[in-house]
Amino acid sequence: MDAEHVLTPKTGAGAPKEAAAHPVPATRHQGAERLRSLVLGPRGGGVTRRRASDAVRLGAAIVLVAICIALIRANTSLEIQLTKLLTPPPTGIRWLVSTLWQLGSFGVIAAIALLGLVVPRLAAVRQMAIAGLATLGVCLLLSAVLGPAGGRPPVPQLPGVVTAFPVTQLAVAMAVALTGLPFLSRPMHRIVGIALTLAALSALIGGYGLPFNIAASIVIGWGMAAACHLAVGSPAGLLSAGEVTEAVRDLRVDVRALAPVPGQEWGEQTFAGEDDQGRRLELAVYGRDASDAQWLTKLWRFLIYRDSGPTLMIHRLQQVEHEAYLTLLAGRLGVLVPDVVAAGRCGPSNDAALVTRPPPGPRLADLPAGQVGDEVLDEFLRSVLTLRAAGIAHGALSPETVLVTGDGPGLRDFRRASASAPATRTDRDLAAALGAAAVVAGVDRVVAAAHRVLDAATVQSVLTQLQRSTLDPVTVRLAKPHKNFVRSLRESLAKAFGVDVPKLVEAKRISWPNLLMVVGSLIGLWAIIGVLSDASGSLDVMRGASWGWVALAFVLAQLPVLSDAWALTGAVVAPMPYGRCVALETSNLFTSLVGGQAAVFGVRVRFFQRQGLEVDSAVSAGAIASTASWVVKGLLFLISIPFAVGDFHVPSSGGGEKQAAVWIVIIVVLAVAVVAAVVTLVPRVRRLATERARPHLITIWSDLKAIAAEPRKIVYVLAGATISQLLIALCLGATLHAVGEHLTLATIIVVQTLASIIGGAAPVPGGAGVIEAGTIAGLTAAGVPQSQAVAAVFIERLWTAYLPPVWGWLTLVWMRRREYL
Repeated sequence: MDAEHVLTPKTGAGAPKEAAAHPVPATRHQGAERLRSLVLGPRGGGVTRRRASDAVRLGAAIVLVAICIALIRANTSLEIQLTKLLTPPPTGIRWLVSTLWQLGSFGVIAAIALLGLVVPRLAAVRQMAIAGLATLGVCLLLSAVLGPAGGRPPVPQLPGVVTAFPVTQLAVAMAVALTGLPFLSRPMHRIVGIALTLAALSALIGGYGLPFNIAASIVIGWGMAAACHLAVGSPAGLLSAGEVTEAVRDLRVDVRALAPVPGQEWGEQTFAGEDDQGRRLELAVYGRDASDAQWLTKLWRFLIYRDSGPTLMIHRLQQVEHEAYLTLLAGRLGVLVPDVVAAGRCGPSNDAALVTRPPPGPRLADLPAGQVGDEVLDEFLRSVLTLRAAGIAHGALSPETVLVTGDGPGLRDFRRASASAPATRTDRDLAAALGAAAVVAGVDRVVAAAHRVLDAATVQSVLTQLQRSTLDPVTVRLAKPHKNFVRSLRESLAKAFGVDVPKLVEAKRISWPNLLMVVGSLIGLWAIIGVLSDASGSLDVMRGASWGWVALAFVLAQLPVLSDAWALTGAVVAPMPYGRCVALETSNLFTSLVGGQAAVFGVRVRFFQRQGLEVDSAVSAGAIASTASWVVKGLLFLISIPFAVGDFHVPSSGGGEKQAAVWIVIIVVLAVAVVAAVVTLVPRVRRLATERARPHLITIWSDLKAIAAEPRKIVYVLAGATISQLLIALCLGATLHAVGEHLTLATIIVVQTLASIIGGAAPVPGGAGVIEAGTIAGLTAAGVPQSQAVAAVFIERLWTAYLPPVWGWLTLVWMRRREYL
């Protein structure tokens, strides 16, 4: 580092004498500050804040405690067996378990309270006392409402184990410790966390509580600490401007008029000030949360995005050195960057700091479009190309990180930069640069600048990465007023360079639809487990099944494909080859399993497009076919109810599948209610839904009128859908006959319709597990014994849902090869 880039604090003539006259107090002061920094977090000027995450924690705690209470009242054999396995501890270590239990609970409370009194931190002590008393009150209230054992039946198998709920001592310790945690330093966080973990394990091993009682008590303490922080706020754990001013003197930097800049990020504090000559300085301070922030950010990006970003820095000093190195490297390449004034550890907490002097000039975000010249746009893109050629990706290009100076555009804030970056990352960097420039100067001017600076091959590569997730959050925020900003920029660039708009490279590893499918799959797995948990007698029933009826059920299960294809030909105004429609519906046996009804609809639309229909007409035909199926299903249900209502009764005892069905119904109803409320009450969502749906509804209505003009088409649609529903019901009737049971056709239709509604609404691929649970619950409610109901439904689903996707996949591959899809 150049000596001219290091500023040393000025001292007056009498300063050395004064320092020599009082060396001991200064040393004692530094020692006290060092000792304080080992235990307590930064003062931060006494700033506290209420975090939205505390509200989320409180809500999650309420839900988790409710789940734990349900499990406690169930008194599961798993919990009892686990307690038997761990309790009691060997005689030789009982004293150790008891000691860890007392030290991890009462000891932690006493130690944290003592620290708060000695420092003194009256606010901390007050908050911890409030949290402790509030938690004690909640524990007493739960004990009074639910009973001393939380509603758990007696457990004679576990003599000597405390069954009281909650475990008040542990809950209070958790609440007090977690409330005081924001006031402590990062090493103390780890010590307290280890102590609480040992206390929980000791309570489990020592028999001071049962597993779910202990888990609920931990969650109660966690939730009460979040409630306390939400009510009165908690320390931000950040340094104040005065503390930073004193701390950077360790780096021989004298800074004045220091103030935090807006838009702080977790783990890093940024400040702006001046040196003794009035030149602007920028400071980045990596405090106690820097390592945790980067680790969690890296983990989040790894889970969500295909590229997890720059290399993980284990220590905050490495983060500072990395940012300083990339800044200096970019400057050596000829890019205008801030001067690195100082970098290293500073202050009593050994925080890492980077001090830079940016070139004079406003940020791009602060300028109107008219003050951003074409030469600025050209030079900005050339700077990014220079970094790209050297394998450097800035990682955070936005209007906030671009400076417009008299010497040209400059780049600042290299904290997310990476050297030896892969080509995809440098492509995203250039895409982010184009987005940042376009959101300020306008799409047309940036496209013109790109035409002057970039070549067609580079633009073609960048267009595959130009999407919303590639842009910096600042750019995304500034682009909100511009409708279809990213799409307009992509199409304009492609048109200017005479290339086709390429397909986007998927930047995210997990999308919301995929995440919803994962959650749905877990729901389906849970439902299947609930179905099979009490099905020990069903295997014997299946072994004794009448295989003639089983064979008939197989034949009936394959026929709906033919009637669905017939209905599909009637849903289209233009003639449609019946054989291809049969192939399409066969392929949808696989599509519905992996993607649900939404995927089936999409495949149908794609098929219609391949057959020559316009996009709107294809969407309309797919919607008519899907709607006709549900309309017929609803009509059959309404017709069947009067004939089937007398067959249903409430069983005296419920099995696992009934409980699963009830919970699934509750979850589905709540999910539908939430979605309906959001669409109805949120103006933006309602407007978006209206804008998206209105054009398709108009097309569907016009196509319906065209189909209505041909009675033959209406017969195809309604008759095909009706035959499909009857064949599926007859298939289940055949499997019931195979296991020695029978129900009326009306009853079977009612049961299957209700099960399909639940399965269709649940985010489960193919309704797996959900439909089974609902159908079995309906059959048992209609008087079919549980074992026979499970066997019949399993055979029916084997023929209709589990095996058909095999030939459905083969048909799908064939159709893709023939370019029908």
